[in-house]
Amino acid sequence: MPFSLCFLPFPFFKKEKKMKRSDFALALFGSVFALMLTGCPGGEAKPDGLPNLVTASIQLTQDGAPLAGATVSLIAAEGGQQWYPGGLSNDSGVVELYTNGRYKGAPEGKFKVIVHKTETDPSKLGPAPSEDDPAYGKWMEDSSKEVRNSYTLIEKKFGDAKDTPLEVEIKKGGETPKLDVGKKVKEKI
Repeated sequence: MPFSLCFLPFPFFKKEKKMKRSDFALALFGSVFALMLTGCPGGEAKPDGLPNLVTASIQLTQDGAPLAGATVSLIAAEGGQQWYPGGLSNDSGVVELYTNGRYKGAPEGKFKVIVHKTETDPSKLGPAPSEDDPAYGKWMEDSSKEVRNSYTLIEKKFGDAKDTPLEVEIKKGGETPKLDVGKKVKEKI
């Protein structure tokens, strides 16, 4: 017996008429399409107190070349900050700003710019074995004794809110500021 949707409260269905597969597929497609157009209700609510955010980005360079893989944080020039814009620079040195790592954009205002990029020497132990491998315990013991060297690849002054010379003003329709973090360095942390 073919499938029938006569129990559904649609006016175009009659109890004596059996639904064709093509009619069912069309109704299903129409329902899915309508949901896609209207979206699902609910969505994520923004937290209380979140200021209006404007889409903003920063472009970083080092010695004039794009700086990829750097972490950027903006610190409000006047202090008293609750919302923290920042991001990670892509291969072109561009940082798309997100507030508190979650909300696209940044509040309008003047900010000091903090930039970090680090590197750690690879472990001499190699990759960790799986936890069920008998060698895992020994690897964990040895790795806790190993001293790894970590380095900053940007002059330290750019990573300190008191010392950084970098400043930006975020405003609606503003330009993408281009900031240079000076010469390449590799200083032990």
